Amino acid sequence: MSIDNVAVIGAGRVGLTLARALVRSGRAVAVLGRHVDALPEPLEPATPVWEPAIAASDLVLIAVPDDAIGDVARTLARGGVIGAPQVVLHTSGLHDRSALAALYSSGAGLGSWHPLQTFPRRGGEPDALAGSPAVIEGDERALAAGRELAELLQLRPVVEIAADRKASYHAAAVFASNYLVVLADVAARLTRDAGGDQVPNALFLPLMRHTLAHLNDGPAAALTGPVSRGDAGTIARHLAALEGPERELYRALAKEALRLARQNGLDENAAQAVLAVLA
Repeated sequence: MSIDNVAVIGAGRVGLTLARALVRSGRAVAVLGRHVDALPEPLEPATPVWEPAIAASDLVLIAVPDDAIGDVARTLARGGVIGAPQVVLHTSGLHDRSALAALYSSGAGLGSWHPLQTFPRRGGEPDALAGSPAVIEGDERALAAGRELAELLQLRPVVEIAADRKASYHAAAVFASNYLVVLADVAARLTRDAGGDQVPNALFLPLMRHTLAHLNDGPAAALTGPVSRGDAGTIARHLAALEGPERELYRALAKEALRLARQNGLDENAAQAVLAVLA
């Protein structure tokens, strides 16, 4: 298909990011919402009148919270404005095309298109898209449209996920992004508890950035620290210094680190010593 006219349903962070990037690429974009709302330039105000924009669109992007996707699909089905020439994609990382089940009889291509990126700013960040991966799922027409959309917005690589694996993929994204933030908070809190009252929020950022840079060579190659060295004595002292949830979190992560260390050729005697401490 040729993506010339796009209707974006939802004026949240993801919806506005996509809309602004699409306008920048020269596409005609209408942002649809519940109310008339002013939007960041170069977008026209959002409109609650959906039918004309959807009827004129090649591609409909549903960028609303996960639990609202089904409701939006049912609203579109009742309106009867989605037809066979169109493709409808939602942007959820969790749900597959079945979230659009109300539109099965429309004949439209149906699927999901998830930009693997975080969007912390409310006005949308079109620059955050280029170079980010796109994860797609759906029928053949939806997959083709998803690849075209990714190419248009310069997302790469494009990864196709089976419908029944979307939840596992989304959990993986949470580990990579959300729980990275949680680990940074745990690190800062432990340092404050140790007497570092003036610990800045960015204290561990240089260390984390350097670690992330080495991930280009793979997780096993990037692993450093006491588990990678088989330093059971250091690990024992860490566990003795921790308590409660932090101690259990350390233990769980250390077991995963040990798996990577073994891939790196950690001596089995050293590995068993680490396991004994963790047990």
